[in-house]
Amino acid sequence: MSFKIVLFAYGFPHRKTVDFIKTIYQHNFKISLILAADFIKIQSPKSFFNITQKDCDISAYELAEAYNIPIHRVSHNSTESQSVLKKYGVNFGIIAGARILSCNVLKLVSKGILNLHPGLLPDVRGLDSILWSIEKDYALGVTAHLINEKIDSGVILKNEKINISIDDNLVSLYEKVYQLQLYLLPRILNLVFTNNYNMLEVKKNGEYNHKMSYDHQIKLSYKIDDYIKKHSNL
Repeated sequence: MSFKIVLFAYGFPHRKTVDFIKTIYQHNFKISLILAADFIKIQSPKSFFNITQKDCDISAYELAEAYNIPIHRVSHNSTESQSVLKKYGVNFGIIAGARILSCNVLKLVSKGILNLHPGLLPDVRGLDSILWSIEKDYALGVTAHLINEKIDSGVILKNEKINISIDDNLVSLYEKVYQLQLYLLPRILNLVFTNNYNMLEVKKNGEYNHKMSYDHQIKLSYKIDDYIKKHSNL
């Protein structure tokens, strides 16, 4: 049975969505369907750190047209989304941008849904994973895993750490973790599609982390230099 990929993505200009589509096609994979969700404003603590995403002047819709990919503007967990998934018969998913996917959606993607989490599971789950990794003195990296109904859980396919330099700062650490996601994406797809991987099912998850509060971020700012010195490859 061949793999038919659905990409869970954002329809507004979104760096990860755009870079995932480009990376998938640069490595000769194809996407059978894109489900593009609209922007939803959520309440979130203000950030002490100025970690701005690089500008993105193109959207999933423009890339879908360029690569001739069917794209539907839907809320990922809606009944409309479920109908579209059934219609296209996709069987493997990749998350480029999404909130928590419902069990009803998970059941419709039989071979699993791949997420590249910017933290090392099972220890660093949830939001602001890079900040919480520094706070808890964990290594920084990316986990490729097939999701389940629990947040940042499921079956781990690969954990990989970033290399930290003494010259790094918080901005460069974020960028290294992001670039590692792009590096791992095609390599994980090759492993999955050739059934050439070892799975580690998570038996016990670490604590779920929420967005880090503004005051907590201020306290963390005094720890970053020491963290980098400790974890860098001098």
